[in-house]
Amino acid sequence: MRKALLLLALVAGCSRGPCVRHAQPQVLGRLEAEPAREARVTAERIVFHPVRLDAQGLLLPAQPTEAPFADVARLGFSAFVSMKEIETGKKPYYSASMFKPVGPNEFAPGGWLHNPPGLAAMLVRSSLRWYAWGGDRAPIEHTRAFVDHVLLHGLTAESDAWSRVPYSSANGGELEYKGGNDLKYCDLHDACGRGDGPGFLEPDKIGELGHALVLLYRFTGEQTYLEHALRFADQLARHRGEGDGKRSPWPFRVDAKTNTVVREPYTSNWIFTVAFFDELSALGKTTPEHQAARAATWAWLRKYPLETMHWQGFFEDIPIYLEPGTNPNQYSAGETARYLLDHPEADPKSLELARKTVRWIDKTFTVDVDAPNFGKTPGHWHGAEVISEQGADMAKMSSHTARYASLLARIYERTGETDLRFRAFRSFSWATYCVDPNGVVKIGPDDREGYWFSDGYGDFMIHYLDGMASVPAWAPAREAHVPRTHDVLREVTFTTTSLSYKGTGPGHEEIRLPGAPTVSFPNTIAGGKPGTFKATPIPSGGVLLTIDRAAPEVLVTWK
Repeated sequence: MRKALLLLALVAGCSRGPCVRHAQPQVLGRLEAEPAREARVTAERIVFHPVRLDAQGLLLPAQPTEAPFADVARLGFSAFVSMKEIETGKKPYYSASMFKPVGPNEFAPGGWLHNPPGLAAMLVRSSLRWYAWGGDRAPIEHTRAFVDHVLLHGLTAESDAWSRVPYSSANGGELEYKGGNDLKYCDLHDACGRGDGPGFLEPDKIGELGHALVLLYRFTGEQTYLEHALRFADQLARHRGEGDGKRSPWPFRVDAKTNTVVREPYTSNWIFTVAFFDELSALGKTTPEHQAARAATWAWLRKYPLETMHWQGFFEDIPIYLEPGTNPNQYSAGETARYLLDHPEADPKSLELARKTVRWIDKTFTVDVDAPNFGKTPGHWHGAEVISEQGADMAKMSSHTARYASLLARIYERTGETDLRFRAFRSFSWATYCVDPNGVVKIGPDDREGYWFSDGYGDFMIHYLDGMASVPAWAPAREAHVPRTHDVLREVTFTTTSLSYKGTGPGHEEIRLPGAPTVSFPNTIAGGKPGTFKATPIPSGGVLLTIDRAAPEVLVTWK
């Protein structure tokens, strides 16, 4: 009987620890702390740390601190800022997608092909959130310098059909980005499509970087970012096709010069392009062609990937897959689900569609896989659901597990279903084991995957910030932070008893504070309605301050 039960657990993906998704049946609100759990340290290790389990054998965070998720974010951003320059005179992520930690703040660049615009877009989103969270400006300033380099050294020629837009890939070690040479990076040194090929690009990355540029424009006021973004939007609108079940409105891989050589016709990664057009619309900068492109793109996502679950085409270093659904990935699925959760007005069935997509991620990417020198890496690990990246690379990965956790937390926030919160906590906990005490982030237990700037620094810490926005009780109790804003915040300044900031438009913020607040809206026009606010006590201490404002400036003080 014991053998039969063990076999059932292995089939279910529960080979390490109990196949239990949550330990407590009680209902917990967003502001209620996790139940007290006595930790037991085991001889097992996950990546950098010994495994910590509660009394029921369920995974706890690697860091035995009051707010481990905030600590992981702090460690990661600190490491990103502290990276030493290499012999190029630049930070290693200017010329490399991968690295190997070789000493304090020393990240030796790897030789694999590079993904500059995709990495830059991730870093912008993540660093702006971190700035709003705590006023640390250093990450976004480092990121801005990298974006400036991409715009100077990674755009197509003026005369190309795709004119003055970013190449998606580059050869490792190079500071000029013109598409990766797939003959170099393909396993058989054939034209398999890794890195797109010289002179080829991925239009979805134009939308992702365009979206990031609008955010940077709102943050800095620098007109050059808006000018580039409008150029990107014009090019996307000009080259849009109709799309169907086999082809997306723009191909995944196409030549820049003529826009006639399509290497791969389908990708589902268009949600940041939709968000890009949304941002331009909010600024009053869209043309009728932009608006038509946005509407057609959303209609295509709604009709095809959100129904067929053919989520495919994002990663630049993967060979060509001509048939939709043959190389599924969770990135575009998860980020589309997030958009639906953040924009319930997008579709009458937004919550249902988001749930459906997250269930698909669970079913597709929580399976067991083997890792050299480690053994089986299960999809359910001491109660934590652990996520693989894509069909072509099923290794268990920290960033994708954290994304999945943030989505579970967001659905919990929308529905109040405490089971989802417990599941999110376990998956977030698993990903904490991939961060060492110096903030070095490793992909996961599979040594073949190594260390990536995108997965470790562009697309990792932001998910913990999202998680703490959904569950403010996970944020530090005795500190002031801004877990959520619907705006791009500028001039964020924290002292021990105050917070001030300026928005770039009407805003909604949720702020965790250690004491009862006083709120004012400086420089409000006489007779205007600056905004409203509400302070809700948090059982473990402090308050959650919710602000809905028309005024751009906010000052909060507390005792």
